[in-house]
Amino acid sequence: MIVVGITGGIGSGKGLATGFFRNRGAAIIDADEIARELMRPGSSVLAETVTAFGRDILRSDQSLDRRALAARVFGDPAAVAKLNAITHPPIEEAIRGRLERLREAGTSKVACLVAPLLLEAGLRSAVDHLLVVIADEDERVRRVMARDGVSEEAVRKRMAAQMPACEQTGEADWVVDTSRGRKDASRQLSAIWAELNG
Repeated sequence: MIVVGITGGIGSGKGLATGFFRNRGAAIIDADEIARELMRPGSSVLAETVTAFGRDILRSDQSLDRRALAARVFGDPAAVAKLNAITHPPIEEAIRGRLERLREAGTSKVACLVAPLLLEAGLRSAVDHLLVVIADEDERVRRVMARDGVSEEAVRKRMAAQMPACEQTGEADWVVDTSRGRKDASRQLSAIWAELNG
């Protein structure tokens, strides 16, 4: 089984790349989905996060208010580091466990690990190849504002907390630029898929 890591900054088009590979039969492991599962009400990870950042990051039903947590940590490097120290180890453990189960099952030729913080979390060793998705910065801001209903300032704070694209692409086997739209990105992804299945 070939494991492809998919990463890139917020609004870069990771979802487009993920959908492309999923539609062609690749198994998908999504780090954000795992993080949401680990933060479910009653979990030890959520309890530790509340201890670190306060009960006002919870909704009335005791689920995590992601927007409140984001407002608390983004723009504060120490708070980001504290959150990552709580969440990254259990996320990494879950990812490696899922990859192992996929290998044992032997049913997938290609698996994709989608993780915005793949490099920051030290997961490069978990993948055989790294695909970094990029896009023009203003286009990324526009996409996230439209998708999440947040201000430009909020988006730029989140972008500032992530590894710069130039550092990510330095680690990449492939770079896909989604700035010119879905059709052009699909052409780039098709070439990668052909290479993986060559």
